Formats: sequence, C-alpha cells, structure tokens
Amino acid sequence: MPAPYKDRFAGKKVLVTGASQGIGEATALRFAEEGAQVALNGRKEDKLIAVRDKLPKVSGGEHPIATGDISKEDDVKRLVADSIKAMGGLDVLVCNAGYQIPSPSEDIKLEDFEGVMAVNVTGVMLPCREVIRYWLENGIEGAIIVNSSVHQIIPKPHYLGYSASKGAVGNIVRTLALEYAGRGIRVNAVAPGAIVTPINMSWINDPKQYKAVSSHIPMKRPGESREIADAITFLAAEDSTYITGQTLYVDGGLTLYGDFEKNWSS
Repeated sequence: MPAPYKDRFAGKKVLVTGASQGIGEATALRFAEEGAQVALNGRKEDKLIAVRDKLPKVSGGEHPIATGDISKEDDVKRLVADSIKAMGGLDVLVCNAGYQIPSPSEDIKLEDFEGVMAVNVTGVMLPCREVIRYWLENGIEGAIIVNSSVHQIIPKPHYLGYSASKGAVGNIVRTLALEYAGRGIRVNAVAPGAIVTPINMSWINDPKQYKAVSSHIPMKRPGESREIADAITFLAAEDSTYITGQTLYVDGGLTLYGDFEKNWSS
C-alpha cells in the first residue's frame, strides 16, 4: 500500500459514519495519518473508542466520538452538531455505514427491506442534508464521499433491498452534486467490489468460497479496506477538485464482467 501523504489533510475536519470497523475504520485511520481530525460515528461507543485508540494524534485535538443511528433524524442532527462543535468545523463527510439482509425476493419481509433502505438511503440523505445546510449557512466549500457498491449497477439476487438502496445512492450523489456544484460542494461515491471486511468473513474464512469469489474478479483477488480508504481520501483531497457527481468503482475489474474475458457469445 502507498504511504500516507504527509499532512495532506492537516487542519481538516472529517466526519466518518460507520467508523467502528472495516472500510470505515480504515478510512478514519487514513485521514488521521494524513493530518485530519476525525469524528467517529457508530452505534457502539466501546468499538469507536477502540478505533480512536489506533488513530495518530493530530494538531487539531482529540478525535471525537459521535454515537448515533444514522437512520434516525434526531440522532443525525445531534451527532453532526456535536461533531462540528467538538472539532470547530467540518470539511469532509464520509457516509460509510451500510447494511444488508439476505432473502429470496419472494420471501423478503417488509421490515427487513425497510430496515436496509433506512440505513443505506435515509442514512445517507440525513447526514448529507445536515452537513450541506451547515456549509451553506457558513459559506463553506466541502466534499462528501458516499460508500456505495458495485451493486449500484450489478444486480444482486437474494439482496433486493441492498441492490435497490445502492441504486438510490447513485442518484442521491448525482442529484446533490448537480444541485450544489455552484456552491463549491462536491459529492462523489466509491463503489467497492468484494472486499476483505468483517461483514464478509463467511467467505473470507472458507478457502473454497474465497477461491470462488476470487475467480470472478479479473484481478483474481478481493480488495482490502485500505484500498477503498485510499479512493475515498483521493476524492476528498485537492487532487480531485474538478470531480463531482461521479462513482469511482474500486473493484479489481469486477464491473468489467470478467466472465466475458474469453468470448463465449457473438
């Protein structure tokens, strides 16, 4: 992995939702390594404290804990306000938290479908709304990066709610990007493929399944959380100031439809 860019985010204030493990944890670490003060959101304070203990100290002060359920409006209003107060501002929002429940589509329970949409769609809209409102009121130019999925465009049978939610995320990103581009607010997404994270341990710890998953990826391996964090920090940095409304697929070529590597059709 490339070394962190020293002080690339020095003085910057970042809020990461779903920061207690996996991609969220790796993203928080990457920002902090590059000088940012990072507010960590999740529902379990003890897990967030454990992540904070791994982050390097920065000149801006302690990395604040911002517990709360991102699908709940009152929670989001509080955690965004608390993060801004604790850090003295906010420059970057990373909407990372995500949720999925497998089920054959003919058997999916309404409460499960709504639960996935609440976290993956409402849980993006609410933080974006609150942060954009703060930026507009204070004349701040900022960057939002949303963690989507290759299933934003690739159907995922048995995961109807997840696929639907990620399709919605793509249009949330494009809509917000268009609406606020003239105000200096950039909104982009990253779309990970198969990544080594705690929620994927069922196939990661099964050698046969791991091999099967890898075989469908043109690069023949799953990605690491750190590789997604690298893409997220790129979209937040000065390196990408003319990029908005885009989804960056970080998937080892998965969306190239690797099964077509050798022609089997006309």
